[in-house]
Amino acid sequence: MMSLIANETKKLTLRFSTWLYPLIILAIVLALSASYKSFIPDLDNVQLMLSINSISMFLVALFSIVVASAVVSSEFSYGTIKLLLIRPYQRWQILLSKYIVVLLYAVLLTLFVLIMSYVIGGIITSFGSLSQDISAINPTYSENGDVLNASQTALHALSSQLGYFLVQLIFSSSIAFMISSLLRSQALAVGIGLFLLFVNSIAGGITLMLVEQFQWFKYIFMAPLYYISMNANGLGMDVKGLSPGLALGVLAVYYVVFMALSFIFFQKRDVSV
Repeated sequence: MMSLIANETKKLTLRFSTWLYPLIILAIVLALSASYKSFIPDLDNVQLMLSINSISMFLVALFSIVVASAVVSSEFSYGTIKLLLIRPYQRWQILLSKYIVVLLYAVLLTLFVLIMSYVIGGIITSFGSLSQDISAINPTYSENGDVLNASQTALHALSSQLGYFLVQLIFSSSIAFMISSLLRSQALAVGIGLFLLFVNSIAGGITLMLVEQFQWFKYIFMAPLYYISMNANGLGMDVKGLSPGLALGVLAVYYVVFMALSFIFFQKRDVSV
């Protein structure tokens, strides 16, 4: 199993895009940091991270979905799937190794961008304290307009955002991975994965409105996923019928279903190319 993971890791690291994605994100973080510095001279790097996390983390999710969408479908597109299946491993082991590498790349890309954002922001602006109260600069509100994060420290806010984002990242990447394992077309798998990401970002507010009107809609994965993404962006708020626990529970059920479909279908599918 470890040899399969090592092989998939090697294939991923040999792709030019694997190294291009973090460079693109860092260039955007650099530009945003310089822009924020010019408009808000007193801003420090911790406050900057909280302000631009929604953009940088969206890009991390975007590129992770591209990788997850292509990891299986590309084997069919390039006709290399047979070379994998003739090796002395079960199909589920081959698929699991690909999934592990996808998640490792997504998590490492997240941590890399966060660390570099902290360093770049500190160099361009100043290094702020993680214990500072950020409720004034990054408030979250209840339905009644009350501030929910009064006296919240920057460390707590960043940890909360990271935790919610990892849930969003793993779930979104898993959907893309499932599509990749079900479809043979790399272009179609990438297209559907990106479409779901943009629909969730653009039409997410509509899904929350539907949750308040129709309670059953909170069990459609788009609603809890957008609710989690709002918390990941530091925009968390009360939504009638939804809570962090319920959203995580609903997504967990969908996650199990999606992963089961991926492995069952890959085990039984015709792999002739």
